[in-house]
Amino acid sequence: MFKQKAVFIDRDGTVIEAIHRPDFVKKITAPFYEDELRFFPDIYQALEELKNMGFLRIMVTNQPDVANGYMEEEVWQKIQTRVVEAFPFDGIKMCRHTPNSGCPNRKPLPGMLLSASDDFGIDLSRSYMIGDTDADTKAGEGAGCGTILIDRFYNQDVKSDSRVKDLLSAVKTIKFTEKLVQDLKALKH
Repeated sequence: MFKQKAVFIDRDGTVIEAIHRPDFVKKITAPFYEDELRFFPDIYQALEELKNMGFLRIMVTNQPDVANGYMEEEVWQKIQTRVVEAFPFDGIKMCRHTPNSGCPNRKPLPGMLLSASDDFGIDLSRSYMIGDTDADTKAGEGAGCGTILIDRFYNQDVKSDSRVKDLLSAVKTIKFTEKLVQDLKALKH
């Protein structure tokens, strides 16, 4: 039986700012240019706190923009490299296919989380998915994880177990939940 616990973390809109493009085919996108890349504050601190709590930190992200023709591969590689070099993720799972590709790893399907569970021995029932879209929360639900939604103007109708303002607040929610679980176990004994 798998014993490791993990927090699965979306990239765009969670770790880095998503870009609002009101006149584009997709209203909310990843950065398409290096000068659009902005990190949210306190990401490193949030990841360190998760590590100290015994969680693996795994980025799970759909990245179809090159396949969709929205950006060049070279620019995408530079942006992704900056993200990966900036933060200590324990693993990265990614789907670069378009939405209509049928890929089982593309969120909202739980394929990336299930794959990470196999790779790292993760108990999904003790794990969490943090993101900013319904694709993130549905992937988490489909894998049997708790779900935490980062509150954004574009996700007001998305359902999740918890809704918070940022990644650091999500970590506080996980700490609180983990303490409740420990307290309940202590009461039973």
